[in-house]
Amino acid sequence: MFKLLSGLGVRMVIDAMAVGVGLAFLEVNIGAIALAIGATTFAMVTCGIMVGRWLGNVAGKRAEMVGGLLLIGIGTSILLEHLNAA
Repeated sequence: MFKLLSGLGVRMVIDAMAVGVGLAFLEVNIGAIALAIGATTFAMVTCGIMVGRWLGNVAGKRAEMVGGLLLIGIGTSILLEHLNAA
C-alpha cells in the first residue's frame, strides 16, 4: 500500500511541476492563477461536502448498497476480462 501511495504522490508532484512550468512559459500572473485555482478548489470541495452530507441523509444505506453493487460489478468485469485474455 505504501508503494502505491508513494507512486501516486510522485505522479502528482510531476503533474504539478508540469503545470507550473507551463504557466511560467505563458508568462501569466502566477499569484492570480494560484488564487483562482485555490478559490475554485475551495468552492468545489465545499459543495462536494455539502451535497455529500445531504445525499447521505437522503439516500443513506441505499446509496451504500448501490455503490457496493457497482464496485462488485466492476470487479467482476475486470476479473472476467483478465480470465478471458489468457
